Amino acid sequence: MNIKNLLIPNNWKIREGLLCLISVTLLFKLNYGNIAIIIAIIYNIFFFERKNLNKFKTIAFIFPAVLFVITVLSSILSKDYIKGLKHTDLELLALLILIIIINHKIEKQIITKIFICFYYASVLSTIILLFNFVLRLSSGKTVEDIIFHDFTVLYDQHPVYFGMFLSLSLFSKIFFQKVNKIKFLYFFLNCILVLGIILCSSKVLLVFNSIFYLIYFYFKIKSKEKKFFYLILTLSLVFGIFKISFINKRFKEGLVFNSKMFYFEPTNDFSKKTTFSYEDKINISDLELRYIFGKIGLFHLVKDNKLWFGYGQGDVQNYLDYYFMSYNLAPNWYEKFNIHNQYLHVLITYGLFTLLFFLFYLFYCLYIAIKHKDILYLFFLGMTLIVFIFEVVLVRNKGIVFFYFFNTLFLFKYINFENRNIRY
Repeated sequence: MNIKNLLIPNNWKIREGLLCLISVTLLFKLNYGNIAIIIAIIYNIFFFERKNLNKFKTIAFIFPAVLFVITVLSSILSKDYIKGLKHTDLELLALLILIIIINHKIEKQIITKIFICFYYASVLSTIILLFNFVLRLSSGKTVEDIIFHDFTVLYDQHPVYFGMFLSLSLFSKIFFQKVNKIKFLYFFLNCILVLGIILCSSKVLLVFNSIFYLIYFYFKIKSKEKKFFYLILTLSLVFGIFKISFINKRFKEGLVFNSKMFYFEPTNDFSKKTTFSYEDKINISDLELRYIFGKIGLFHLVKDNKLWFGYGQGDVQNYLDYYFMSYNLAPNWYEKFNIHNQYLHVLITYGLFTLLFFLFYLFYCLYIAIKHKDILYLFFLGMTLIVFIFEVVLVRNKGIVFFYFFNTLFLFKYINFENRNIRY
């Protein structure tokens, strides 16, 4: 008998459990997630099955591996190469996640178990945050003081990322649950997740969820009576959410677009540079800020002849800080801010070739999801790709783990069974 089987006879169940553990710890503090990944990678390397070596030839592994190499080279070739190399530990996370998943035969049952664990962990983590919310409210804080960043501060989580976790968890439960057999308990738990998403207050997630659910229920439910009921219920919920004062305020303030900002033009001529005043800066909306950052990043990238290979992993933030300062957007305001767009971040950091490679990977994922009519995968991709327009997700631990963990699970499900018709 194999010595490994003598040591731990139920090897397969433990590996499944470790995948579930990674999904559960994603909802809590960073150190819990890191511990789960470390345990899982050590275990899976020790119990790695040779038959899984051929999976390293798939695009699911090749893309993150090549991107990691690009990141290392970009860091080494940067002027501030030490700073660049310090950041490569985050890109390494993607490879560790892949090695863990590669050592599994990803099937419907495993994905279902992972999403069940993820769902209950989402509910538990949200309940804890809601208790904290109520305690802070009772101590004299206003609702506006403890939403968005302050709602998830207990876990040191970015509210947009946490909102993505809750959104995927909620939809997975609705997706797996038959619409005519919804139990009161799950209805109550789902309401907790909805409340968590509302208090995370991410505008892009609220809009995406609203549109996706309306489309989903319209095509999913065949009965005209039930279709009408669910559409009315969803529309009522959506309108009710957008009528909440702090949500309404975030949309009104965040989507303002002043004509002055529209005519903003970056330049290298200091005599013609727009210098943002104190009043300008305190009134810049979320939409205007992303527009300004995007124009500054693209203009100077081209003017500095960095279009093909970018500024480099170690230097990109130094360049951005310098240009933000030249328009009086820094220091003390937007210093150390990223470009707030995942696609632009890849472009200005690694260049056009890497951006095209990144887009090819994303289109491949979309192709797989559409080809297999996987609605849950399409929800995940749709949400992630839209959030990429407004946030740089793949520079933070939680964002990297979330994207590569779930995306790789979905991909390997179909890579393993490309010639079979697999459905949930």
